[in-house]
Amino acid sequence: MPRLRTLNELAHLRETKFGQPYPRHGLILLWWFADECVEIDDDGNMIARYDPAHKKFGFHPFHNSEGILPDTDLPYYEMGNLRRPGKMPHFVTKNYDSDVRESNADRIVVSVASDWSDKWLDRIYVTHHLGQGRFDESSTYRISQGLIEIIQNMEWSDFIGEVKIPRNRRGRR
Repeated sequence: MPRLRTLNELAHLRETKFGQPYPRHGLILLWWFADECVEIDDDGNMIARYDPAHKKFGFHPFHNSEGILPDTDLPYYEMGNLRRPGKMPHFVTKNYDSDVRESNADRIVVSVASDWSDKWLDRIYVTHHLGQGRFDESSTYRISQGLIEIIQNMEWSDFIGEVKIPRNRRGRR
């Protein structure tokens, strides 16, 4: 079973360099996902506002064939592929460049539990898609509910200001 680091605060996310450097889209994808797709209910459950099985926003089954995520009886779903730009809002996809592989490298993967009325997100992960169905286990992290709540309480400009790695004068990070 893989041992994944759980990111609990913005500083942890910044340390991973997930979604960076430009033109990667993971930071805006994560901010939008937390804001649009997750609701925290009164019992502290992360409720999916949209059932991933319905493929809204490009969600599709994630088979975990490389074993980068823990084995579970719950289904995994992946989202973030920008090759189909109509699946997500324009502000998430606007910098996608099909000629630059890294501009489509970031993904969110969720495990989903359900009862008769709700789908809830058991776990949320971010990962780096290497292409051809391969993912970088060393760049795969669990996102805590606490971090989702922090992100939900931030405007985009404040979020990016907190997590973006600044460039020095010569353009290096």
